[in-house]
Amino acid sequence: MSDPLELFFNPKGVAIIGASTNPLKLSHGVVRNLKNCGYQGPIYPINPKGDEILGLKVYPTILGVPDPIELAVIMIPAPYVPATLEECGQRGIKAVIVITGGFREAGADGAAEELQLKEIADRYGMRLIGPNCVGVMDTHLPLDTTFITAMPRPGHIGFVSHSGAICGGTTDWAREVSVGYSRIVSLGNQLDVDIADGIRMMQSDPHTHVISIYAEGLPDGRRFVEAALPVFRDKPIVMLKAGLTSSGTRAVASHTGALAGDEQAYLAACHRAGVIAVDSLQEQNDLAIALATQPLPRGNRVAILTNAGGPAALAADELDRGGLLMANLETETIEKLKTATPRGAQLANPVDMLGGPRAEMYKTAGGILLEDPNVDMLMAIFVPQAITPIDEVVANIVMSSADTSSADAAPAEAGKPVVCCLVGGESITEAARFLNENGVPFYQDPNRAARALCGLLRYAELRVRQDLTPQPIEDVHAETARAALKGAWQKTGAGFLDAETSAAVAAAYGIVVPGSGLARTAGEAIDLAEALGYPLAMKLIAADVIHKADVGGVVLNLQDAAAVRESFETMVGTASVGAQTDRHADTRRVMLQQMAPSGQEVILGAQRDTQFGPVLMFGMGGIFVEVLNDVAFRLAPLSAYDAEQMVMETAAGQIMKGVRGQPPRDIGMVIDTLRRIGQLVDDFPCISELDINPLIVLEDGKGVSAVDIRIAITEPPR
Repeated sequence: MSDPLELFFNPKGVAIIGASTNPLKLSHGVVRNLKNCGYQGPIYPINPKGDEILGLKVYPTILGVPDPIELAVIMIPAPYVPATLEECGQRGIKAVIVITGGFREAGADGAAEELQLKEIADRYGMRLIGPNCVGVMDTHLPLDTTFITAMPRPGHIGFVSHSGAICGGTTDWAREVSVGYSRIVSLGNQLDVDIADGIRMMQSDPHTHVISIYAEGLPDGRRFVEAALPVFRDKPIVMLKAGLTSSGTRAVASHTGALAGDEQAYLAACHRAGVIAVDSLQEQNDLAIALATQPLPRGNRVAILTNAGGPAALAADELDRGGLLMANLETETIEKLKTATPRGAQLANPVDMLGGPRAEMYKTAGGILLEDPNVDMLMAIFVPQAITPIDEVVANIVMSSADTSSADAAPAEAGKPVVCCLVGGESITEAARFLNENGVPFYQDPNRAARALCGLLRYAELRVRQDLTPQPIEDVHAETARAALKGAWQKTGAGFLDAETSAAVAAAYGIVVPGSGLARTAGEAIDLAEALGYPLAMKLIAADVIHKADVGGVVLNLQDAAAVRESFETMVGTASVGAQTDRHADTRRVMLQQMAPSGQEVILGAQRDTQFGPVLMFGMGGIFVEVLNDVAFRLAPLSAYDAEQMVMETAAGQIMKGVRGQPPRDIGMVIDTLRRIGQLVDDFPCISELDINPLIVLEDGKGVSAVDIRIAITEPPR
């Protein structure tokens, strides 16, 4: 088998190390599940006590197991796992699942033992899932190496989960409502096989049409992006991540020892990777069902067929919030509906058949709506009542969708999506199962049905978006920037560069900066001012001052030498700045800078995320950036198209187009500057932070000016 990851699903022989004869032990459950699921290969329970389990011979060690064997499942106490893994390597096994917990998630000692497992696996060329996981399932082969109660029915959703408990809960829910899955993988601590490998496992599986991911940590965020990029246009990837807030991060760390990243960096990574990020398990499951069973819509127009006005109104509101429209029905469609619906039915969209429609009307009226060229999607809503049998209603809904969707169809095939909302409880259970089994997604809430349709359109648009691969900018002087960064490191080590060095690094990458210089005395300041020319801005440079404007450390429009002297003495002399004392005076300097023409202020920045690398920010600049929070984020570096989209996501970008008589601004130069910053921070991993605030954007065609630049480094440039 060419792909070693496939050994986890289609092995020629499986050993369960630590298998117990006690039906109450989890290891006994794994043997039972593997035997009962229909797996066709040999099963080898391993236990030093020997004996027999469920009619299967028990072997004392893995070394004594006959061929064929390609997968080992380890379920013994943590201290004994390294020696057992060594034996697996000696036996020639290339795929191992370590279900045992008590490693990294248990503390420093467990983390050290976990690293030992990695060393053994690497030495023997083994791929390892876990530790601290529940195993894997493949419903089509079939294979079940978990201790979860039972597998869901075969379907087309592949699920990759960091958490074993989420796997168990999702599986139980899927069995209740009869949602089909193809493969389910519990990754545990991701010691070796990680989320990126999980994506590849689903990519290679012909039965998987949708990849659903639950993650708590992404140790190598760029690897995740690289794995998703070649997949997302063929198989949608829906992802839910925990640990995006400070509270969530603490909870995750105590549970799995995972590292969790900043939410904006994660969302920027999902954007680059083509991954649809969701906020809850319910939203994830709802969208996965729709993507796995429905064709993609050609547009954003929805028809609603209902027997109740309230749920339809709720659905219409949610569709509008998601950017979908209620379809304007053709006159011919309305005429046909008159003969297919009860007398008095409301035939404008939503099509409300009132309280007592016959079941077959859902098929006839649904078919008429799907034939309308103005309709891209159909939502059928039914509230159970005494007159119309619900089982007949859902059978007719399925028939109305038969020409446009199929449980076995790939999502991109021709047709129109159909979803069904049944508002109820006790009476809808079997009907919900029938819908899911016949390829029509069931939702109990009209808002959920609406969001599923919104998700279908979102993926349809994502699938055809432009390539975001960044193209390198040629006219940069990397060696000049390297020399400046190296000099700063040798002088002061880690921390923020002085303003002059920051400007020099930016200028080396073609970022437009005003002429400037530093002065330590009033005399130096006056001489420098005469050389630069008036008017000038003066800015305080001091290690103890971060936000200069907050302490009066910025003076604008200095027109002559007297103004320069007075401002210098105010900032640096004993007439100290704000609450600062003159013990800092000997380290204080001023920066004199040519005044930039007036224009729109924006902020451009970069921060290096531990999981995803450099992340770019753009938004409304000036002193209110934290208050306004008008910002967008992307991974660096950037393509020109992605940079443009990033800018236009913000109010700042929209204002730059020209509003209320204001002239359009030089958006092209803003995009160029964003790309140059992205390349700079990508070229130099030593840069941990970079801010340009403000970047003054002049009228269209007149350029930009990076007035204030701050760069921080954490290591010498490489």
